[in-house]
Amino acid sequence: MKELGDVNMRAIATYEEKLERKESLDAQIETLSSERTALLAKMDGFEKEKKEAFMTTYTAINENFKDIYHQLSEGEGELILENEKDPLSGGMTIEAKPRDKITNKKLGSLSGGEKALTALALVFSIQKYLPAPFYALDEVDASLDAMNVERVADMIKKQSDDTQFLVVTHKPLMVSAGDRVVGVTQKEKGKTKVTGVQNNG
Repeated sequence: MKELGDVNMRAIATYEEKLERKESLDAQIETLSSERTALLAKMDGFEKEKKEAFMTTYTAINENFKDIYHQLSEGEGELILENEKDPLSGGMTIEAKPRDKITNKKLGSLSGGEKALTALALVFSIQKYLPAPFYALDEVDASLDAMNVERVADMIKKQSDDTQFLVVTHKPLMVSAGDRVVGVTQKEKGKTKVTGVQNNG
């Protein structure tokens, strides 16, 4: 006992305090661990929902695109995902085969008029899936020939049941297809003047 020296009489009380603190920390760790597991499960669920929502939207817009591109160009077009297994980590390309063309082409290798029709097909495809109340198109027909201008004008007419379109154009065929036409001229340098309003409706 002499070799042991003085005995700490508070050792038992200190031990109980430390044990209580340890048990409290263990409980907190367990709570945090279960919350982390639940949070990770929720995140996985959100990722799944996000992917499902994306794929639903993509599939519908792609079907619209195929149909509308065919109507505008008499060809075939499709939206291609770069990574089908994980679509949210990759991009999307457009492949199109305009009428009388032999092979599908990426958007970058199409002519100016073909690019314009393809871009408009995509806009109309999105608009058909989730219509916005208003669209402004600024000389989208500038690179189109008369036949394609007429097709775009017809498509705008079809889509205008749910949406209002404001189209800036120099093409007589597009002008004649409008329900309301506002003519604007430039009389003096930098000054424009409204020359008249025609209502075909």
